[in-house]
Amino acid sequence: MDLDERVTELRTQRRRKYFVRGIAFATASGICYGMYTGFITLAETQGVWGEWFAGGEWGGGNPALSAFVISFVLAALAAGLNDFFSGIWSLLACAKNRQLGDFWKTIKTKPGLIMMICAAVGGPIATTAYIIGLNSATAAGNPGVIVPIAALNCAIGAVLGRVFFKQELNAHKIVGILICLFAAAVIGGTSFAAMGPEALLGCLFAFIAAFGWGFEGCVAGFGTILIDYRIGIAIRQTTAGILELFVMFPLLACVSGGVGSIPELAGAALTDPALLIFVVSGFFAMPAFSFWYKGNSMCGAALGMACNGMYAFWGPFFIWLIMGALNIGGMAADYPPLSPVQWLGALIMVAGIFCIAVDPSRLFRKASEEATHV
Repeated sequence: MDLDERVTELRTQRRRKYFVRGIAFATASGICYGMYTGFITLAETQGVWGEWFAGGEWGGGNPALSAFVISFVLAALAAGLNDFFSGIWSLLACAKNRQLGDFWKTIKTKPGLIMMICAAVGGPIATTAYIIGLNSATAAGNPGVIVPIAALNCAIGAVLGRVFFKQELNAHKIVGILICLFAAAVIGGTSFAAMGPEALLGCLFAFIAAFGWGFEGCVAGFGTILIDYRIGIAIRQTTAGILELFVMFPLLACVSGGVGSIPELAGAALTDPALLIFVVSGFFAMPAFSFWYKGNSMCGAALGMACNGMYAFWGPFFIWLIMGALNIGGMAADYPPLSPVQWLGALIMVAGIFCIAVDPSRLFRKASEEATHV
């Protein structure tokens, strides 16, 4: 083997390792997203949060809080706490890597502004809707069922990319979208049959979350390709946390007619021991997004989104593991009672996401060519 062939081989090996590392980052982002979902669900069952959700129309207990406050105001507060702590973790990561100066400089740039706009859509709208969906499904006894619905963001992102940016929508993407919609219908239909209208409400808000995150994924591509992933997630999470805590939460409280409840609810949440669980959920929310950005830049946005979209499975899994199997939340060992059909629907969703991201025929053809050369 001459020198040129050796150099070419080394370059190929390096690219392959880089690609594999990108897949690892993107897969880890989906796992972290599942853990963030599990811990934030746990947080809202503990301490003062458990008391709040046990009252009102949902729990049938002391109706100290209205259904609107329980459904929407507390969801905005929970989303804000999670993203605010995630932003703090992200800033600490920037400080560790001596990137705080770059962080402040990037905010003033066009990509930084685009990232903040994406955070405004993905945070106050999508994340709050996601928490509302989780809370609705938790009230019905099974928060995990809404996670695969939220994972439709990949399919919605593909459609929005076609509508807004004229991106190509190939046959395999259309098939993948149809698979995802079928899986969502199976999960939603079985949930409604077994759990009632609360499950339908949860699935509806999970779909709103998927739409918001799909839009964010389309637009954020421009910003994240020009911004280091650590700085990008710091901008995204701090912006989302600030908007949720200081805009969305007070706004929804005003709509509910309980302006005076703002300091009372915030004070109780900030002094309750369950706040530490939000610190943990925020810790996992940071790599859930930052590893997604990193993985996309290394293995391609399509494959990175597919690997991240496996949280359709990881979300229900970690809710069951944290709140049921490990009994951290004091629940039964089989909590939540996902049916075999719902687990199957989550796996079908993952397959549909991969079909959107990767053309199966091209993948098999490439594997066949590599096998032939060997």
